[in-house]
Amino acid sequence: MTRSLSDTECAVLGLLTFGERSGYELDRLARRSIGYFWRPAKSRIYAILPRLVERGFAESSTVEQATRPDKQLYRLTPLGSGVLREWLDADEPVRGVSRDGLLLKLFFGANADAGALRQQVAERKRLAEEQLAELEQIERTIDRDLDFFPYLTLLHGLEDARSTIVWAGQALEALERRWQETGDRARA
Repeated sequence: MTRSLSDTECAVLGLLTFGERSGYELDRLARRSIGYFWRPAKSRIYAILPRLVERGFAESSTVEQATRPDKQLYRLTPLGSGVLREWLDADEPVRGVSRDGLLLKLFFGANADAGALRQQVAERKRLAEEQLAELEQIERTIDRDLDFFPYLTLLHGLEDARSTIVWAGQALEALERRWQETGDRARA
């Protein structure tokens, strides 16, 4: 049955295991948890939820609010829980092509302004350092026993941020050496 569900739909089912939530709350939860490695757009979450309800994988209820529009709360059904379990237990690995615009630009970098590329690599390094600081803060506060499986993804995030910082530093040094050797004066 999960063959007809996208990985993002399964991710939303997984987020619903943390309890009943509105679309807005699911987006916030995604940003704070799986958002470091799987970030569905808010509009995608809102589009997925009614389909999950229609297929019986989730239920919704309306909560009236005095000063705001009514909100829809979604919760996982036993059928949705079973479908999620089927997806989690499936032998086939989740496959996807990593799309990284900076790597694409670097690949074609011989045609680029050297200073612009250097700036972009430096920005990637800065963002990785910022992400590492956020993840290290989470690591200091996470209960490794209670949140064992999220902790495993945190370990990946920490190493990914660290490796990005190392790679960006190496790339910046290599770019500098290349520009010195070729006499390219367009560097930053």
